[in-house]
Amino acid sequence: MPVKGERVRNVSEKHEIMPKRSTGSWNMPETIRPGLWKIEIDQTTGRHVLEAEEEMFSLLGIPVDMGGEERWLYWLERVAEKDRDYVNWVIQLMIAVQKPMEAEFGWNHPRRGEIRLCWTGIFTAREGNTVVLEGYGRIMEDIIRISSKDTEDTMVVEKKYLIKSDFYQTLLSEMTGYMEVDLDSGIIHNSGGIWKRYAQEGQEKHLNFQSLGKKYIKEVVIEQDFNLYTKSMDLKKIKKMYREGKNTITCQFRRLVGASIYHWMELVIHVFEEGESGKIYGLFYIKDIDETKRKYLEQERAAATDPLTNVMNRRNFEMLVREAIQRRKRTEKCALLVFDIDNFKKINDARGHQAGDQVLKEFSKILTEAFRKSDAIGRFGGDEFVVFVKGMPEKAIDQRLGFIKEKIKEIKAASITCSIGICSLTAEKLGYDQCLERADQALYQSKKKGKDTFCYWHQIS
Repeated sequence: MPVKGERVRNVSEKHEIMPKRSTGSWNMPETIRPGLWKIEIDQTTGRHVLEAEEEMFSLLGIPVDMGGEERWLYWLERVAEKDRDYVNWVIQLMIAVQKPMEAEFGWNHPRRGEIRLCWTGIFTAREGNTVVLEGYGRIMEDIIRISSKDTEDTMVVEKKYLIKSDFYQTLLSEMTGYMEVDLDSGIIHNSGGIWKRYAQEGQEKHLNFQSLGKKYIKEVVIEQDFNLYTKSMDLKKIKKMYREGKNTITCQFRRLVGASIYHWMELVIHVFEEGESGKIYGLFYIKDIDETKRKYLEQERAAATDPLTNVMNRRNFEMLVREAIQRRKRTEKCALLVFDIDNFKKINDARGHQAGDQVLKEFSKILTEAFRKSDAIGRFGGDEFVVFVKGMPEKAIDQRLGFIKEKIKEIKAASITCSIGICSLTAEKLGYDQCLERADQALYQSKKKGKDTFCYWHQIS
């Protein structure tokens, strides 16, 4: 069903994505609106249908004669490959949390090449197995600076679709803070939200953007994110990136919002050039994304973690260790250890799977206690665990294995032992698969010796 006319206005007013405001002295045409869209998703078949106003399809170069399903596939194929998982994740989040969500991502325009799209949407209906999402879209490159005829105030808007001041104010109302900065002088022209005082203080004390940054950044940005945030706010770097063709910059960081309380924030910087003067400005805004970010991090952790033991799953462990082995210097000491609980099947057969699961949980906890936070610990499935260590001599490894041997005697669910195979990485250039094969061979020798012991590959080679 096409998303047009009164239907679109009712949707936006009902969910307050774009609340009506008086345009005041701006007097912009009522016919100019953001690009509005609707997606219908059949959760049983996975079928997606995309509908929108014709003006939006024209702006994006999407043929209007396509069917809704074909149009969705055409649109999705043009999402930048690196952003595709992110876009799908935000869509699923819209369905799950049923609150307005925003996604900014690369999109390959058929005429303009790669652009940045910003889509804001919300879950609006469920009809059987079909869910409906509705919202509006913006092209972030299409930014100009316009002035009110009756006041000296200036605003940053997007050509064609962000030209109404009521929509611009709505955009900013979603933000935690914003400011407009002259990138050449560092003068802050406008600021609001948590940054409201910056423009006023800059004028009163003759402080520019850089000076105010030095004064406040360390007070409000968490220490771990300080360098990232500082680099993102470097005006020289921002201008350089703009001249290289990048006019939207983003970063995520943690900012103080209360007494020792930090929230995840997203900083977005849109850079634009004033046509007449050639001056370069930046619209900086931050948005509190704490709830969304924490859910994302939790989902990311869950996707990378074995659900039973809370150590890394095989996929994540292998990805991390492959990269570590590839990057390591030949003089750097590393080791891959493979652990196998002896006669684990007998525990399951005699005591049941619940007892077996308890053994696996306690064993993984012992591994976590024995090794450092910087060491990678994973479960390959069943009763097989793996550990990768860097910068640890064999003597220290032996001591930790002795600790594990004593500690597993305390497991109450069943009396267990384990066998271990170890591959030490030396100056020889080895890949991950070779290391794992050697550790497995060493593990086989440990089993052959009667179990409840460990063996290094170099001892049998």
